[in-house]
Amino acid sequence: MSKYKVILDLSAAFDTVDHKILLIRLITKFGIRGKVLNWFALYLSGRSQRIFFDGATSNSFDLRFGVPQGSCLGPLLFVLYASKLFKIIEVHLPDVHCFADDTQLYLSFKPDSATDQAEAVRAMENCIDDLRKWMFQDRLKINDDETEFSIIDSRQQLLKINPCHIRVGSTDIKPVSSLRDLGSWFDANLSMSFQVSKSCRAAFFWLHNIKHISQFLPRDKLHMVIHELLLVELTIAIAFCLDFQTVS
Repeated sequence: MSKYKVILDLSAAFDTVDHKILLIRLITKFGIRGKVLNWFALYLSGRSQRIFFDGATSNSFDLRFGVPQGSCLGPLLFVLYASKLFKIIEVHLPDVHCFADDTQLYLSFKPDSATDQAEAVRAMENCIDDLRKWMFQDRLKINDDETEFSIIDSRQQLLKINPCHIRVGSTDIKPVSSLRDLGSWFDANLSMSFQVSKSCRAAFFWLHNIKHISQFLPRDKLHMVIHELLLVELTIAIAFCLDFQTVS
């Protein structure tokens, strides 16, 4: 079975969370009330923002939207806010992966069946269309032209698949040969060769830059810089590939 993979790109997701909708959702969906609800309300309230530009500062204005990024509660509150997403997706698709505001949709189909392929495309588009409608109501927004679409299978199976695209809003998204997913690169065959190639290029980039400053550093400091900027990146890349192969 081949698999469609669509990664949705949300526009300023953490900044568009409506505090009023979030608090209502905490009450109605998660049963949070009383003192705990007041904690969340106090956490969200009293925040303000000013804009500094060209030496001038604007007046301060209250923030009625957004959860603080870089905080422990920020991703959690966003997940609670966007929890309706799972109910919408399960009507259309069997698989979805989410990490904070990163949403990935999956759907398998038979590569040698044009009918099965067309039905899978239609199911994916219907799901995305319902998600867009819900997000509009809850003040979230999909970046249509930034959404990425990939078809995953072996080289032999991919040759059997008819050319296709996914309609997202008013944009036709064509499949890409590789895409970035939570900091790692995946190709259509899941060989991880693109990820290894990217890591090697990054390592050579850092090595080239380290060479220019090597004459100014003691040997022990030079080893430290190489380890931090080069070996760590390669180690993480190798460990990721090994873990991925084990899971596969």
